[in-house]
Amino acid sequence: MYEKKTWVNRQSEHPARRKLTPTGNDGEYDVSRSEGIIMEDGDAFDADTMNDLERRVAAGFTELDPTGAGGGEVTVQPYTCEKKNGVYALVGNGAVGRCKIPASWAAGDSFTVNGAVVPAYCGADAVDGDTIVKGRWVLFFYDGTQLNFNGGGGLSTTKLALATATEDNVLAGNKFYAGGKTIKEGTLTLTGNVTADKMLEGSSGYANDAHSIVAGNIPDKTGQTYTLSPGGKVQLPRGFYNGNEISAKGIKTTEVWQSCHGGQNLFGFSGGTLVGVQYAGSQYASDNILQGAGINSGSQYWAQCASDASVRFVLAYY
Repeated sequence: MYEKKTWVNRQSEHPARRKLTPTGNDGEYDVSRSEGIIMEDGDAFDADTMNDLERRVAAGFTELDPTGAGGGEVTVQPYTCEKKNGVYALVGNGAVGRCKIPASWAAGDSFTVNGAVVPAYCGADAVDGDTIVKGRWVLFFYDGTQLNFNGGGGLSTTKLALATATEDNVLAGNKFYAGGKTIKEGTLTLTGNVTADKMLEGSSGYANDAHSIVAGNIPDKTGQTYTLSPGGKVQLPRGFYNGNEISAKGIKTTEVWQSCHGGQNLFGFSGGTLVGVQYAGSQYASDNILQGAGINSGSQYWAQCASDASVRFVLAYY
């Protein structure tokens, strides 16, 4: 950066007074200051002062034109710009330049300066169609390695137009930008009466306060099957059922002959679980031999006979 210097005048009692001292040669004198009281020495006009001035000027030029491409010219320099095959070709000299954009920007376009490929930025972002617009004049800084265009630092109207959110689909109280540079505030409110026992495990939803998320806890029982015994019941566990099957066990029958004695008789059965017994007859013409029959348990049945006889039963089981 150029270092500015404040120059100070010399101040004395008699600024123009000089003393003449004879040298011994006719008509020859030494001249010296005779100013009286000196109030301010001021800045000397000598080699040290002038060399310091040169140094400060050179430092300023170096900062504005670090590559020396401008030949010492640090004002805005005109550049030519042509676009061919997706390349904007800049030609010119100087660290600070300007040019007129000849064609619209397209994704993938690049830049060269005097034939050298260089990256181009606008603020913190790579340049795009918001910076490079056909027919517009642009200012840029070129340090020999990259182009930095003036501008940037915010979203353009073009980019904001890509945001399509509206107030009614942004939560109330939340502010956002979309479609333009005017800040907006959401109006969407969430309502619901979800509770955990009304949703499947792995699902979630909003409760009445519209801001707390509730996780479901209903077990998914899809695909599980259940079997009922004849005359029985099954207690289904809590859960969600979709396409589940509940089936009853099939009933089988078999005929057996038993030797009955007069009175009470007990008979065992090992072929399954008994659910019924029916008297089918005997070898006698009269069927009054059997006075009663029933089931004691799933593996035993009884018969009350009037006298000794061979009796046929039909047993139902599963």
